[in-house]
Amino acid sequence: MDHLALIVDDDPHTLMLWNAVLKPSGIRIIQAGDGAEALALLERETPTVLLLDILMPYVSGKDVLDFVAQTPRLNDMYVVVISAHRQADTDQLSRANAVLLKPIRPVEIRDLLQQALSLK
Repeated sequence: MDHLALIVDDDPHTLMLWNAVLKPSGIRIIQAGDGAEALALLERETPTVLLLDILMPYVSGKDVLDFVAQTPRLNDMYVVVISAHRQADTDQLSRANAVLLKPIRPVEIRDLLQQALSLK
């Protein structure tokens, strides 16, 4: 099975980090620099894994999570939410399989990727 990861963050340095960490796994990677771009990609792609920053301008990660929750073909997607806030709203994050708090260590991303792929 061909696995796909969608990485969504408005910080270009974070996108580069996640890309560098995931690339050795052999998983195909696509990136979005904001929530609107993520929604456009999710309209046509069905990623295995979504790595999603919550705090982004205009279209937030929470808006992306709402779209995911309302889109049946994305039900099996493994969702990792990235947040800088220690007290995230658990109701809004209920669609997430995992939540990582910034700053994120690369080993955390690799471990979650392994976990997500082992479920597929």
